[in-house]
Amino acid sequence: MTGAIETDVLIVGSGPAGASAAALLSMYGVKTMVVTKFNWTCGTPRAHITNQRTMEVLRDLGVEQQVLMEAAPQEIMGNNVFCTSLAGEELGRLQTWGTHPSRKADYDLASPGKMCDMPQNLMEPVLVGAAARRGATICFNWEYLSLTQDATGVTAEVRDHVSGLTHTVRAKYLIGADGGRSKVAEDIGLPMEGKMGVAGAMNVIIEADLSRYVAHRPSVLYWVMQPGSDVGGIGMGLIRMVRPWNEWLILWGYDIAAGPPRLSDKMAIEIAHKLIGDHTIQVKVKATSLWTVNDMYATSNTRGRVFCIGDAVHRHPPSNGLGSNTSIQDAYNLAWKLAHVLKGQADPSLLATYEAERSPIAKQIVKRANQSIGEFGPIFDALGLLSTKDAD
Repeated sequence: MTGAIETDVLIVGSGPAGASAAALLSMYGVKTMVVTKFNWTCGTPRAHITNQRTMEVLRDLGVEQQVLMEAAPQEIMGNNVFCTSLAGEELGRLQTWGTHPSRKADYDLASPGKMCDMPQNLMEPVLVGAAARRGATICFNWEYLSLTQDATGVTAEVRDHVSGLTHTVRAKYLIGADGGRSKVAEDIGLPMEGKMGVAGAMNVIIEADLSRYVAHRPSVLYWVMQPGSDVGGIGMGLIRMVRPWNEWLILWGYDIAAGPPRLSDKMAIEIAHKLIGDHTIQVKVKATSLWTVNDMYATSNTRGRVFCIGDAVHRHPPSNGLGSNTSIQDAYNLAWKLAHVLKGQADPSLLATYEAERSPIAKQIVKRANQSIGEFGPIFDALGLLSTKDAD
């Protein structure tokens, strides 16, 4: 163990919540340190829809143009297609994300920022880079172990996985941005409502040229209704654009009661071909993963000098694109308040407004995201699309 490292704010986690908090605090001149047990930023697309409010935060950070250069623009996001497969029958098409002519003016008038599709594996390096350029200390391969707090600060123990050393970090405040299995939230005893693992889902990231089926109806989401697609997952099969039109995330559900399947490349390609509807398409599997749909939120996000943000306090499916947006907006709400208090420009009582303002939002978005999954049921019934069990 080494001597204590001192900082104003220690952030655990470098995802959208933690990285944006670090970038904002550093921009405000606050001495900030980030620790993450991973050796680099997120390697898969995960979150992607970036709404106007988040773009306003990114404008404040000075990275809006960088994000717009790397993201898929709003203009190609809009056709939410419902089909039996990409090559099969189109059942319906909705213009969304502000692309319909009758709605576009509402979006244009609401904000100078334009929403876009920015995959998380591209967004995180932008945010971490902004934090580091402004003076934040970013420690990869450093795992948070525990914390204690007192009237003047928080003492955390972290392990450096490169050297094997354990370090003590003394901070005036600590932010837990360590995701849906947050150890910080657990250690400070945040009260949770809801349930983890309510359904099972699998992600398959592929390279495949699908332009013949999508270029004429550009979108980021192609919803596939097939027998069995209402089992687990988010209510139906999904082909999500990662990069137009040759990188995709395929999403399919599994019966969580039966346990997770063994997801091989062969199985992944079969699922991809099933949803595409064309077995002649060349498919290269880049990554596969299993995850669970969650329905849980913290009823309180603060304990003393420790604050939790992002998925640590709202855990829900990806429906409606609420995840990274709300995480970044949590950070935006908290960062300026911490900066004012640390600089003596505001009384510490200001920090209580973070919980008052953001805890209700955590509940709201978790309920909204899970509600949207339940709304798919009547669509299946109306279209006569049966589950595997019903089809038997």
